[in-house]
Amino acid sequence: MDNTMNITYIYGVTAVLSLILACAYCAMVHKKEICLMMLYISVFIANMGYFALSISKTLEEALLANRIAYLGNIFLPLFILMTILKVCRIDISKGIIGILISFSVFVFLVVASQGYLPFYYREVSLEFVNGMAKLNKVYGPLHKLYFVYLFAYFAGMLGVIFFAFFREKMVSYKHVGVLAVVVFFNLSIWLIEQLIEWDFEFLSVSYIAGELLLLFLYGMIQDYESLLQQKDTALGEMIEKEPGIGLLEPEWPEIGRLSAREKDVLEKLFQNKRRKEIADELYITENTVKKHISSIFIKLEVENRSELFEKKQNITKTMK
Repeated sequence: MDNTMNITYIYGVTAVLSLILACAYCAMVHKKEICLMMLYISVFIANMGYFALSISKTLEEALLANRIAYLGNIFLPLFILMTILKVCRIDISKGIIGILISFSVFVFLVVASQGYLPFYYREVSLEFVNGMAKLNKVYGPLHKLYFVYLFAYFAGMLGVIFFAFFREKMVSYKHVGVLAVVVFFNLSIWLIEQLIEWDFEFLSVSYIAGELLLLFLYGMIQDYESLLQQKDTALGEMIEKEPGIGLLEPEWPEIGRLSAREKDVLEKLFQNKRRKEIADELYITENTVKKHISSIFIKLEVENRSELFEKKQNITKTMK
């Protein structure tokens, strides 16, 4: 088997593996995240495009396959960024999400113009090297837009990771390290491919490695949050019948710094209510509840519910 057939075979294997991983995630993970699921689908689309391009017989087929590969490649950074934001516990508004999606759609439309308009490829022709299709391209004026787009996303990913690290929003330093490895690994592969011309798209393999690391990281965080929730539940049951906020305030003066609405939320927290339950009972949005809880933690000088419950328990003991 010659080198060209080996490349086609590898593209086929990566496409099948990407599909298996996407199906496995949908079938085996109970608490699914849309951004992570779309990340898996994007990797499959990109790898399927690479494979289809390698076996194309006509220029039209090759251009269609190239567009499919770009479809996955363009939306993949968006879903990686969304996954990193989720892991780092950073919320962004729907408006910003809409802008990111719109920009991705715009870049894809520019890229998809290949073969129709001279913006992305000024000229393009099909060449067969030992039976494998290859596009010969003369780049147009908007070709650099794709590189700027990818670089901006990589910079954004690193910015989010560093922000989460310094603001201590991550679960642990190990999680920061895993995220940094994912981003730096894919960024390094991408930069190398810009500097050295290869017959093979190594990003097709690095994407799979990256999504495996992200899935591993997300599994670690889910396990951690599950244990934390169990601990919160146990502590909540212990303090459920203990004194309320009014009786605690003289011994816990920081409670006086809370607003009336924050005290309402704190009372619900002491009743071991989850965010959605608090939102429903107080007729506010879940995002508002989240902001109140963050403010409560800051004012009461605790990091999470476990510390909040423990602090209340200690103060209650001194009152008895």
